[in-house]
Amino acid sequence: MKKYAYILSLALVIMLSVCACKDKEEETPKDPTAEVEEEVILYPELSIQELQVYALENDGEAAYYLGRIYDYGLMDESQNFQEALKWYQVSADNGFGQGYMGLGYMYLSGCGVEKNYDTAKECFQNAIKANCMEGYVGIARCILEQEDTENYHTVYVNIRKACDEKLLDGYYYMGYLYEKGIEVTEDVTKAAKYYELVSESDSTEVNDQYAINSANTRLGYLYAKGLLGEVDGETAISYFDKAATNEFAQAQYYLGIMYEMGQGVDRDYEKALAYFEQAAANDYAPALSQIGYIYFNGRGVDTDYEQAVYYEKLAAAQGYVPAQINLGYMYENGIGVELNLETALAYYKMAEESDYEGAEEAVTRIENLLVN
Repeated sequence: MKKYAYILSLALVIMLSVCACKDKEEETPKDPTAEVEEEVILYPELSIQELQVYALENDGEAAYYLGRIYDYGLMDESQNFQEALKWYQVSADNGFGQGYMGLGYMYLSGCGVEKNYDTAKECFQNAIKANCMEGYVGIARCILEQEDTENYHTVYVNIRKACDEKLLDGYYYMGYLYEKGIEVTEDVTKAAKYYELVSESDSTEVNDQYAINSANTRLGYLYAKGLLGEVDGETAISYFDKAATNEFAQAQYYLGIMYEMGQGVDRDYEKALAYFEQAAANDYAPALSQIGYIYFNGRGVDTDYEQAVYYEKLAAAQGYVPAQINLGYMYENGIGVELNLETALAYYKMAEESDYEGAEEAVTRIENLLVN
């Protein structure tokens, strides 16, 4: 009996020891060197205040999204280029590629800062180093805007790289190169294929909207001019309308022209003016000048030379050459303003610097009048 009790006690001890070891195993802490899953931050879903918290902790991506909000006027915020520039700079300082891109485009467009192509190119080059391939398009755009023909081969090489990365901006600008015959044989059919590739994209990314709107506008232009066969006003309008709905000023302007000329639609000066005014609200110089033209000629409105002068001045201030010619004519003849040959000459000379047709003759004519 004692032996049996001893054996039973021993068995209980063993069972308790096994249970204790099992419990100990379960309570063993995890290896502190094991890989910890990183927190996934959905930046587009964060509030401005939340983004600021991250940005102030040197989060370049958060700073980029803040810059984008102020750049495009998102989340019910008004456009504020100075604020956008500040946050893009913070993003770039923390090595975030898209931050460099935002900063580069600010310098390229002169929004919130003085336009500087060299600084813009440097930003785009840094973006590429940070594995942001959109920088290739940025560099190409700098060269195109500078009309640096000696480096147009670099434009093609960079756009080709962007296409290889399947970037919408790359496809759009390759279409542009074919349309204009820059470093490739001019071919509007190939241009249209690239534009269509961009137009058919369902991307809702803010950064892709410029390419999509531009592609739709260029397609509209090609159909309106009959460069893809016969003139097709209806198809042109359908493409213009896609971009105009997204408040793309150039497309709004072209829609105004279509209604003013009665191409693809019944002529309607009231609608034409409405579209010009939409584009003018985005400070689009050709639209401002066209409004001046409408008031000068009384198309669908009462003739109003003072209004014509007002809108032509707004366009001319942006360096829009046709507006400078129109103002020269109005000052030369005292239409809507007091006759002033010196002012007329100044406007004509501005146009002459751009080699605008007829400007040189106008300058000579006014100079002869002033001498006599």
